[in-house]
Amino acid sequence: MRKQQNSIHFWARILLSALVLAAITLPTSAQATPDFSGQWKQDNDRCQPKRNGEVALRIEQKGSELTVETSISRNNASSRHALQKYTTDGKVSVSTGADGDEFHTSATWEDANLVFAIEEHEDGRILRSKETWSLIEKGATLQRTRERADGEKQVLLYRRQQSGLN
Repeated sequence: MRKQQNSIHFWARILLSALVLAAITLPTSAQATPDFSGQWKQDNDRCQPKRNGEVALRIEQKGSELTVETSISRNNASSRHALQKYTTDGKVSVSTGADGDEFHTSATWEDANLVFAIEEHEDGRILRSKETWSLIEKGATLQRTRERADGEKQVLLYRRQQSGLN
């Protein structure tokens, strides 16, 4: 009987050790970060709320550096253009948006999502928001979820373009 109890305790200790080891190593194992590089076109009908006009992104991601070129054209209005450079290490970058506003932005990885903390300087006001980027639909769609401090939420979807900005 004592031999059987020792055997049970032995296997219980082995199982417990394996669980502790798994708990320690799983969270620290490197998770691949998605690559947002490419040409993207906004899918207006799927955005929430729905959008209009043409919005195209050209994204280059190299290591911790991220460059986003945005082109916007609506109806007969002249098109707007912005070039923003970020690092994904949490350092704040300052850039000018397509609307001329100044943005102070930091970006960090949270699992497979890239999370931006944004301060938009507009007409003497500072508007704070959070934007989360993720790839969905097997990498064919870039989802950008914007959440403003006032509770407003937008979901912008962009389809990956194979060549050019079709």
